[in-house]
Amino acid sequence: MTDNLLHGTVSVRGVVFNPRGRCVILKRASDAEWELPGGRLAPDEAPRAGLRRELTEETALSVEVDDIVAANSWINDDNTDRLAIHYRCNTATEPVDLSAEHTDYRWVSPGATASVLCESQVEAVAAATKPTAQMSGASHCTCGAGDCPLHAES
Repeated sequence: MTDNLLHGTVSVRGVVFNPRGRCVILKRASDAEWELPGGRLAPDEAPRAGLRRELTEETALSVEVDDIVAANSWINDDNTDRLAIHYRCNTATEPVDLSAEHTDYRWVSPGATASVLCESQVEAVAAATKPTAQMSGASHCTCGAGDCPLHAES
């Protein structure tokens, strides 16, 4: 057993596909880097509910949140532990209404993300494009979804 445990914040990200199979990426206002939409969970907020909130705030898109496709942890530049959960999402709409957190957006082919997103987000996009998206970077959840906090609807 280790005494050095992760004590971090949890982020949820959406790999959001439009009907043409393109995914949306957003340009952060803070550093002009591209990212998948999403953000940190509020205390006691279920991951899917938090992702829906973040997607609404950042893009105003109406989305269907599907399965978890990737999860990863890291220590950020502020020496803070972080955990990210990536979900495959679908939307029937394409116009994006950006929040003040972002300055631009693009609908891009999954392959085009490799040149603009960080490695973990590129891996999440790749996992989300597989016909039967399986979680990468962590074991696939076999909880049956009933009581699992990762699968909770609200």
